[in-house]
Amino acid sequence: MNHMAGTKPKWPSSRWLGQFTSSEPQAGYLFAGIFIISAAVLLLELTLTRIFDVVLQTNLAYLIVSSAIFGLGLGGITLMLWSPRTLPTGGILAAAAASFAAAVLLLLPVLKWLPFSLQDFSSEPLIQVLYFSILYAFLLLPFLAAGIFISTLLVRHALLVHRLYFWDLVGAGLGSVGIVWLPTLIGPSTTLLLLAAAGMAAAALFAPRARGIDKWCGVASLASLVLTVVYAGQIDLPSHERKRGVLVDSRANHTEFSRWDPVAKIDILRDGPPFERRIAYDGGSQSSAFFRFDGNFDALRSHYFDIVDGVPRYNSGKYIALAHWLKRDHPTRVLVIGAAGGQETLAALAFGAAHVDAVEMVCTVIEAARGAYADFIGHIYSNPRVRPVCDEGRSFLRHTDHRYDIIQIHSNHTTSSIAQGAGGADPIYLQTVEAYKEYLSHLTEDGILQINYFVYPRMLSTAAQAWYELYPYEEFRRHLVITDGYGEMPTFLLKRSAWTHEEIAEIRELLSPKFSRDPRWDYRVIFAPGEPEEIGIPNDFFRVPLSTALEDRLPYLIFPPTDERPFFRDLRKRYEKISSDAAGYVPEGTARFLNLSLMSNGIPAEKIHLYLLGGVSIFMSGLFVGAPLLWRRGAVLRSAEMLPTLVYFGSLGAGFIMIQIVLIYKLMVLIGFPLYSIVTTLSVMLIAAGIGSRLSASTVHSSRVRAHGIFVLVALAVVFLVIAFPYTRDVALGMGQLARIAFAALLVFPLGLVLGMPFPAGISALEVRAPQLIPWAWGINGFMTVVGSLAATVVSMKVGFDITLLLAAGIYLMAMLAFQAIAPGAARDTGAAVNENPVIQPVGTYDPETSS
Repeated sequence: MNHMAGTKPKWPSSRWLGQFTSSEPQAGYLFAGIFIISAAVLLLELTLTRIFDVVLQTNLAYLIVSSAIFGLGLGGITLMLWSPRTLPTGGILAAAAASFAAAVLLLLPVLKWLPFSLQDFSSEPLIQVLYFSILYAFLLLPFLAAGIFISTLLVRHALLVHRLYFWDLVGAGLGSVGIVWLPTLIGPSTTLLLLAAAGMAAAALFAPRARGIDKWCGVASLASLVLTVVYAGQIDLPSHERKRGVLVDSRANHTEFSRWDPVAKIDILRDGPPFERRIAYDGGSQSSAFFRFDGNFDALRSHYFDIVDGVPRYNSGKYIALAHWLKRDHPTRVLVIGAAGGQETLAALAFGAAHVDAVEMVCTVIEAARGAYADFIGHIYSNPRVRPVCDEGRSFLRHTDHRYDIIQIHSNHTTSSIAQGAGGADPIYLQTVEAYKEYLSHLTEDGILQINYFVYPRMLSTAAQAWYELYPYEEFRRHLVITDGYGEMPTFLLKRSAWTHEEIAEIRELLSPKFSRDPRWDYRVIFAPGEPEEIGIPNDFFRVPLSTALEDRLPYLIFPPTDERPFFRDLRKRYEKISSDAAGYVPEGTARFLNLSLMSNGIPAEKIHLYLLGGVSIFMSGLFVGAPLLWRRGAVLRSAEMLPTLVYFGSLGAGFIMIQIVLIYKLMVLIGFPLYSIVTTLSVMLIAAGIGSRLSASTVHSSRVRAHGIFVLVALAVVFLVIAFPYTRDVALGMGQLARIAFAALLVFPLGLVLGMPFPAGISALEVRAPQLIPWAWGINGFMTVVGSLAATVVSMKVGFDITLLLAAGIYLMAMLAFQAIAPGAARDTGAAVNENPVIQPVGTYDPETSS
């Protein structure tokens, strides 16, 4: 860079770069603009993911992930092929920012009135393909506009890349924090108005002053901000899917209560019997219920098992009360994980519990139970014997020294893809070996763990592994009872002491018609030690470790999940329906669970997002790699730097997102609350990377050996985190939540710092050697981020989080090799001349801080 302060730079004459004028935006405007747009883009991505959790199925939130990354990368490709050489930078930036704002506003009517629905694919496939194509196009538009905005800055102000990337990443990091409180405060739909206001504010920074265009942009921004305040919480988007038989729409008369919690949208519906109110999580993906209760526990005891019009009066099934009934009239201490509407808490109180810790992660449900619905449920959450707690179950267990007579979990998992971290295959940390060890360690000597969940063979293998790690000399099978019935989830009863014949007889008594007076609500014992049912489960299931022969024989996966691979519902071996057998190797419920999720085309519903993402990746590979080659067949794109640019920036995109996704998953265990895990990881990692970008400015212009050390530092930081995480986790588990968040931030920050250095180093290198490739580098980086997010999920499911992290470290080392070919000194090493192509004259790019 030969220009100095007080001199005017010589403009490059290459076609792709464009003509500059002396009225280029000031550096402060550039930094403010990229900060605003980046913050808005990440908050838009997270907000749309929250919306899609409700209006569609949770795993299809990957539509947002792919469209966001695809659009941002496509912006770079568009700029490369478009070559707006006669347009001033400010004009392009203003148009892109205004287009971002307009595209965000257009999403509101599209999401509200476009009749897209996965459930209608079977009856009207062609029209639904059209609707989803329109939806995807509108989802793409705001991210495309943002991609043009950011890539324009990188192309035309490459000398500022370290500072631009700093403000880009810091803006994105701070923008991610908004997902914690904005949806609850103003609603996700109204958040879109706020983001449109941000886009118009960025446009006002760069809009030409002629005819007052900049003022009109400012007025539009202010108008959007006013609408945000006026319509806060009033714009609702209906669900497009009937979930669990119900289409949740707040405009319908049966919706009594609706609120966006940081974890899930909660709707309370009056659509059943008069003594029940359904609680719908995220449009009905998961549900619970409030049961009407007058507060008279003496009367409740004798009527608890009543059936009214064929429906249980006080519960979703008498199995809910099984452990409590067994310990009736004992002053038990009870822990309910996933207390929700309170039916487990009500059962505990009905049968004499002395104390109940009712833990629920969705705070809005607790607030509704203690507020608007307190009279309806008999004020059970205000009962002196009950302590309602808003927390995540395992996090609560780590911070209590109490031991419980009953620990009860009823199908407790979050339906939010935001809370899960990446919207992919769900990590279920309540169903891992480590989780069962925590449950067992918090039981009294005669305590009972009651879990209702699908696929009891895998629960059995997981519990058995945990049992023998804690109690290697006690036979596991003597402590287990499993019941089932009426198509409900099996009841898994694990007792710290061995089950007696008398206790099993009491279980039979409760499950008999005596307590239901309706045969539809009868249940059966599947397994009981020392009883005839003991032969119902083959002995192979109780062996630890499981035999290879058993795992090969079963048509589903059964190995016990761990915190390293917590994908409990990753069960499928074959993409075909399976049949139950009389020998007990394939229980009827397990076969039904797997078969119901298999779509008519043979694709499992729980993995459809992975197929969609794979399809998008294949399509994008042609667009991002092939299209530029076909469009520009000249020497500009056949330079020696093209292949290493592809490898370098592709590696950075894949490696960065793989590390980010895995860290989100891993920190869930440390932080506890899943939403705080994703926000902590995103904000700290992005802000640290921004700081790393700013600090790396001097590194790029120093020796190549020093620059290459960046990649070694990344690999070493990943290896250190893999080794240190188990020890730091154990140290932090005894801390409070804020302390654990701070501890997690300290763990992530050094890694984020070095992760922020390679991208600006590469842009700076291209600015010297092949500046025409900068927009393509941005696009390739975005494209490989999509591929990396898919790889992170698939590899983590197959081999675990730590191996995935180490693979990402290896990808960064591969990027180091590619960097050698594009580094400023590479031309001398290879004998090639930097300016051997006369079309490329990279004399310098405009730097507002060094030009007059």
